[in-house]
Amino acid sequence: MTVFIFAGTTEGRELALLLSKNGVHCTVSVATEYGASLLPKAERITVLHGRLSHEEMAEKFSQNYYDFVIDATHPFATEVSKEIKKACNRTQNRYIRLARETAVSQGQKIFVFSDIVSAGTWLEGQGGKIFVTTGSKELPSLTAQISDKARLFVRVLPTVESIQMCAECGILQKQIIAMQGPFSETTNEIQFKESGTSILLTKESGTAGGFFEKITAAEKLGMKIAVIQNPEKRAKNVESEVRFSSVEALAHKILEKTK
Repeated sequence: MTVFIFAGTTEGRELALLLSKNGVHCTVSVATEYGASLLPKAERITVLHGRLSHEEMAEKFSQNYYDFVIDATHPFATEVSKEIKKACNRTQNRYIRLARETAVSQGQKIFVFSDIVSAGTWLEGQGGKIFVTTGSKELPSLTAQISDKARLFVRVLPTVESIQMCAECGILQKQIIAMQGPFSETTNEIQFKESGTSILLTKESGTAGGFFEKITAAEKLGMKIAVIQNPEKRAKNVESEVRFSSVEALAHKILEKTK
């Protein structure tokens, strides 16, 4: 049994390790070298890094036989998911989505937005400094809406690419926290306090993304919270699409096929 996993998430890494331990050969694709470094070193796991178009994905699928192609990418990586589906349609591979379950807490100071642009427009009209945890890729869209870049304190992955993006968007070094998450409630609270921020900007990234630890810490400090909604909640459900929300459930389904 062989599977192709598009990872880059905690769930993708966990699935690859669980399957490989049970005799399944996994080819795991991640976008960056940094993402590859987070993957477990184990027998029966082959790691590929680098962003792929759907044509390149289809070429990879054609080089070997894969029983399943599993999309375990981040819920906000919608364009990548589209490319994976196109590639699977082209090669007739079976596409399975490992989708992260997410939810937004209810609260008087929690404001939910459909995208980063609408959130940025709202933030521009608010006073105070903003703690940004939406990632470096979203920075160009965000900073286009914020006139005073000194208001922003951003937490990004500790990669050259992320730091370069911050610089290109007018974020000074003293405004950058480059760390790999997820973070505990205590760590979040300390960073929010030390940065002097009064607003948290985050994505609806679920338990694996440390979402609730951020929300709880911000609520303790009386901060306003702007949340970008999980785009998969707005997407139309595709009846033919096989979806799982649990690593264990998907692994069990795959391992059943090996018996």
